[in-house]
Amino acid sequence: MFNPILFRHQLHKMPELSGFEDKTGKLIADTLRSFGYDPQVSIGGHGIVLHLESSQPGPHLLFRADTDALPIHEVALHSHCSGNAGVMHACGHDGHSASLMALAYRLSKSDIQRGKITLIFQPSEENGQGARAMLDDESWDKGKVDYAFGYHNVPGHPLGQILCRENTFACASAGVSITLKGKTAHAAYPETAVNPTPALKALMDDIEKLPTAFPSSFALATIVHVNLGQPAFGTTPAQATVMATLRSDSNKCFESLCYQVESMARHYSGRDGLELNIGWFDKFNAIINHSEANMLLKQACKDLGFVHNDLDVPMRWSEDFSEYSRTWPSAFFGLGSGVEHPPLHDPHYDFPDALIDVSSKIFEQIIRDMNGLKSQDFIQAI
Repeated sequence: MFNPILFRHQLHKMPELSGFEDKTGKLIADTLRSFGYDPQVSIGGHGIVLHLESSQPGPHLLFRADTDALPIHEVALHSHCSGNAGVMHACGHDGHSASLMALAYRLSKSDIQRGKITLIFQPSEENGQGARAMLDDESWDKGKVDYAFGYHNVPGHPLGQILCRENTFACASAGVSITLKGKTAHAAYPETAVNPTPALKALMDDIEKLPTAFPSSFALATIVHVNLGQPAFGTTPAQATVMATLRSDSNKCFESLCYQVESMARHYSGRDGLELNIGWFDKFNAIINHSEANMLLKQACKDLGFVHNDLDVPMRWSEDFSEYSRTWPSAFFGLGSGVEHPPLHDPHYDFPDALIDVSSKIFEQIIRDMNGLKSQDFIQAI
């Protein structure tokens, strides 16, 4: 008998960073094989894909979990702590994978009456590259996906509370690093330097004010790091770097934010004769929930007697499930991890095991509603 909680604990003990989920992928694939499946491996890196198909036409549903961990040193004292120093499942991807594995186990005991089911265990979510890599990988047959589903646990909300939202569920975001290079001089003769300080000050001011240009959307620009010159009293600075994170609940607004920041940097570097270097990191689009997919999600909750809660505003964090929502009609939801639960990316964090049952039952109910399921035991008895 498969125990999804023990499976989650096993994953938690062996966390691997984005792009290095080799052992994680092997454990997932081997577990699926133990259920009698033949999964596709090494998709988009260390991704795993499982197709389940009936003999009758019907909808094609896709369900996704993420598998990577974070470069954080775990400080919790539970029995399944990370065995990989400096790496831990601080975002709950071990739990998300256990939820999908619990679904896979239940489906192995049933037969789909119509249509097709695809389960994907996706690597490299934390750096925003995994979903795109899996979608770009032509070694697996995506076919026509009618609806895609996924979820994320959310600390700060009551344990097991189901969080839904129409339209935008989670924001788009990106990190930007802007480096301005000039020419140093003696501090006694600053007029002979090409000093990046005026451009840096103006750029920082403009970045912080930028969200006010988008009154109809949520927009946020957070300066996270600044570096200017060297700690030398006799020398003017020759280089400056400012790093910021941009967010919005609208993909259109988000793209405009990114464009405006680049335009401002080019303006000030050109004005002051500075060399410019711009780098973009961890770029995520917003997760946009499709109305029909969201309706199917809410209907499954109703069928199970689960009460869902509609969020007033999107989550400010980002998730690369957005790549699926840009490709197929999708619904993404949250599950409360507990009001007092340690936040995501915290060294004390541990995924609540109780959420595995709730999430996997929601996924299974969506399949029951759309594709139909028959117990193999029942079929054999007939």
